Amino acid sequence: MTSPKSNIAQNPFDELPYLAYPIEWTSPEHLALASLVHGGPRLPLEHYRVLELGCANGANLLPLAWYRRHGEFTGLDASGRQIDTANACKAKLDLTNIHFVKADFRSAPDLLEGRFDIIMAHGVFSWVPDDARDAMLELCARLLSPGGVLYLNYNAHPGWTVRGLVRDYLLQHTRHIDDLEERAEMCRQISARVISPLKEGEHAFTRLMTNEFRLVVNHHPAYIAHEYLSPVNRAYWRDEFFEVLRKSGFSYIADADFNCISNRITTEIANLMKQADLEDEAAENAADLMCYRQMQSPLLTQSPLQPRPCEPGEFSGLYMASRLVPLEARGQSAIFLTPGGEEIEITDVHISQALKTLQPEWPRGRRVDSLFTDLADVMESLEFMLRNELIELRCVEPGDFGIAPEPLNELERSLRNMSTSPWHTLTMHSGNS
Repeated sequence: MTSPKSNIAQNPFDELPYLAYPIEWTSPEHLALASLVHGGPRLPLEHYRVLELGCANGANLLPLAWYRRHGEFTGLDASGRQIDTANACKAKLDLTNIHFVKADFRSAPDLLEGRFDIIMAHGVFSWVPDDARDAMLELCARLLSPGGVLYLNYNAHPGWTVRGLVRDYLLQHTRHIDDLEERAEMCRQISARVISPLKEGEHAFTRLMTNEFRLVVNHHPAYIAHEYLSPVNRAYWRDEFFEVLRKSGFSYIADADFNCISNRITTEIANLMKQADLEDEAAENAADLMCYRQMQSPLLTQSPLQPRPCEPGEFSGLYMASRLVPLEARGQSAIFLTPGGEEIEITDVHISQALKTLQPEWPRGRRVDSLFTDLADVMESLEFMLRNELIELRCVEPGDFGIAPEPLNELERSLRNMSTSPWHTLTMHSGNS
């Protein structure tokens, strides 16, 4: 048996810290938009308080606080090593609108003051035992402001099922190793050996397994350790997840990543579900099944939710941005090129003119009411384009915050060869670990 390191910690995140990244759809502006367009609470964006549970080294929270000096940010994590790293970065950036707290979910209420307009937990719900999960939900119910929103990310069936099988296999074959980093490295070696015979198989299942083992080979040991070797890593069916949340007094608003392609129910799938009579309670699980979802990121609020549709006046005050590149006109239509290289046809002259105006200004946007004189004619089309990632809509324009990216980006590049924009988008640079 391999001898453990002399300084091995009880908390695996102290032994081998997780490599956290900014999560684009956790920005206050995006969460406010997701809630607004789905009839949820209207979040205050002039000033707000944000709490992140399981904040790790602050990689997600620090850039939010850097660009948004009008907000207050608190990060909570049980790993002292990760909190120390977060505080060191805070000091280097000289930030006064963020602080980090070392605590678990049971001791946190005594260390946190006031309520929060936004509470978020990415990569926590599925990674903790049921009693810790329930304590987290009790904490959220206690600290969330009336009309606030809760972002909870979790591993989903059926897509996570294959990863779960790989996890079980790797746990079984590395159980004799005590050192976490050595176990993770052994996982990479085992996965590399398994790939070759697996990829010879023609069954779709073997292809899924091959892809999953290839992910292990290509990932950093810290990711492998906490994704595949964590003592707890549980996937949920969608209705199972929502039943837990209903018991804790929360109602569903929308998926925070509702406009991401990985979370989209296409018209074709929706029609198939309708034909198969899967539009009742079974629809929640059927949609995950047909889209092979591995992860979900729901946005919730305290029950009862009283949906309030987005009014035209609210919609007109949003900011619209687009990366669509205009190509040649074809008859009465305008053709645009998407970032993915696909051509799309726009038949509405007002929308095509707005897209041509916006493209050179990316990533900045313009207010919707400055682009369209009659919003009623285009509102439905713009909502469709938003859901399909053809445009971005924003409640406020982060480019107007007036905060330069340095020295934040300089610090990010020195730590992880990455940088975060005011819009909370991530750029990876060459040589990243």
